[in-house]
Amino acid sequence: MAIYSIRTDQEINWGAKGTERILQNIVNLLNTFKYEVAYDRVLGTNPDNVDLPNDKVIGGIISETYDLIEQYEPRATIIEVEVLWEGDKLVRKVVLIVE
Repeated sequence: MAIYSIRTDQEINWGAKGTERILQNIVNLLNTFKYEVAYDRVLGTNPDNVDLPNDKVIGGIISETYDLIEQYEPRATIIEVEVLWEGDKLVRKVVLIVE
């Protein structure tokens, strides 16, 4: 097992395999909003968080990140989630272990 750090603003590698594919699955999951995926309407992040004030949204986003990864990518265990504001863009940085 190794420790990895991912960000929700990283580039997609269409040829990813193995552990890199698991990490990319997590990035895709965190960049998907609920109701975007026709076959699983509750998959993804809550779009209502976009309009909340910064101090209220951070706790919800961190909690939601843990829930989504535990439910949809059980091969990964979260160590830390950090919410960063880069200009007007919200970026999640997730440190995790992949089995």
